[in-house]
Amino acid sequence: MPRLPLLEVTMTATIRRLSMATLAAAAAIGLSACAGDVNPVRDVFVGAGIGPQTREAPDFVTESRTPGAPGFVPIGLVPPDRELAPKSPEEVAEAEEELRRLVDANAARADAARRLTVAPAPEPVRVDPAPAIDRDLAPPTLR
Repeated sequence: MPRLPLLEVTMTATIRRLSMATLAAAAAIGLSACAGDVNPVRDVFVGAGIGPQTREAPDFVTESRTPGAPGFVPIGLVPPDRELAPKSPEEVAEAEEELRRLVDANAARADAARRLTVAPAPEPVRVDPAPAIDRDLAPPTLR
């Protein structure tokens, strides 16, 4: 039977294109698993009962959120003013002084703990030197 080189080239090119398309589809499906809301791999596993099921938010979460409000502050909106007034310079100075007192008290406690754990250096261990080896010994003889 005669060989048809044109047919072989066409078949090889077709197989190559098909394998590249399959590889691209597999990569797209694999990378889509990284997506947040659109995740076909997760959806297949959840539909099969293997993946984690979606749960309702606990009551304290739903009660603390205002209905219809997003879970983030959109760009361009200014957050509401704070309910607490900033501290006066005297209050800030008083808080800094209290923190300095706490630092000094902690340092004093650390020094006291270090003094309790510090022991004198141990005496060095004295080992008598090994006896000299007599190099003139004759090797044992076999009988």
